Amino acid sequence: MPRPKRILIRRIALSLCAFFILVIAFTLYANIRVEQSTKDRIYPAVESVPYNKVALLLGTNPLNRWGRPNSYFTNRINTAAELYHAGKVDFIIASGDNHTKKYDEATAMRDSLIARGVPDDRIILDFAGFRTLDSVVRAKEVFGCDSLTIISQADHCARALYLAEANGIEAVAVAAPLRAGRWVRTRLALREWLARDKMMLDIWFGKQPHFLGDKIEIPEILTQKSYSTAPGMIMSIVEPQIVKAGIDSLIVEFRNTRKDEGMTGEWFRIDRKAPDEHWHELPYDRRHENTDGELCIVFNAVGWIVRPDTPFRMTVKPWSYESDWKPGTYRLVKTFHYPPYPLKEPSDTAFVEFQIR
Repeated sequence: MPRPKRILIRRIALSLCAFFILVIAFTLYANIRVEQSTKDRIYPAVESVPYNKVALLLGTNPLNRWGRPNSYFTNRINTAAELYHAGKVDFIIASGDNHTKKYDEATAMRDSLIARGVPDDRIILDFAGFRTLDSVVRAKEVFGCDSLTIISQADHCARALYLAEANGIEAVAVAAPLRAGRWVRTRLALREWLARDKMMLDIWFGKQPHFLGDKIEIPEILTQKSYSTAPGMIMSIVEPQIVKAGIDSLIVEFRNTRKDEGMTGEWFRIDRKAPDEHWHELPYDRRHENTDGELCIVFNAVGWIVRPDTPFRMTVKPWSYESDWKPGTYRLVKTFHYPPYPLKEPSDTAFVEFQIR
């Protein structure tokens, strides 16, 4: 073989060796970096996961290559439903691929979550989660999430957490169970290692999702704080669970933990907390004034019994107040009584605080 040709072959071989060494070194760097920076934020069980308003459920094919149920999909769904029922999240973004009419991961996830008792209005569909990068970035840019609980298998969680951190999202993850044979685990581990290489390059070169679009607001859940001037009576608001502008009515539940029966009536008041931390009653709707400028607001003298350990519900309609409630902290105020009757002392008062954002 002529010497110039041997030199060329040697150079090509050395170049290929250098390239493979570089790829291996980069792969090791990417995977060690991801593992080290995310290992403390992946939780193995739902019980230990801190609360977040929103969970990001990462999509995968509901069926495996043989047309049978995909255990990766099923275990993610089960973990997401368990997370919701444990009160660890209020909403679940089901983010998956929907590149054709016949392939729709997001809808499949929604249907499976509903079958496991997650309410439809707590599931938010993201049909443009074509890749993990798309799902994570869209969670912030489209759905406004600055914090998340990510749901997937552990290796995938690590990559998603790294992407979240790179995009300014405070995230934790819960690892869905991984039930697969050794060969499947090895194949998917190799695939995940290469996916982390691509993720690093995407971050370095500023790769963006295929689609962003208009922002979608995730509503606020009614947060509450209950207390009273006498022990034994607990008041809570059971509906609506999601606060929206222009509240028409509040369904209130009383729970009496004493052995004696209690009593409550129709009267109520709604206060708003001022910046100075003092409470002020909301302004009345002046349309209810009579011709003399006096408010015509009358409560019926009806008493309802609140029996021990038996929830009692009633509807409060705040029609007498101005409807333009600004964001802030509010409280519903109602009186109640314990025997002996007839009453000789002032009524006790129950309060439940809630937020409007």
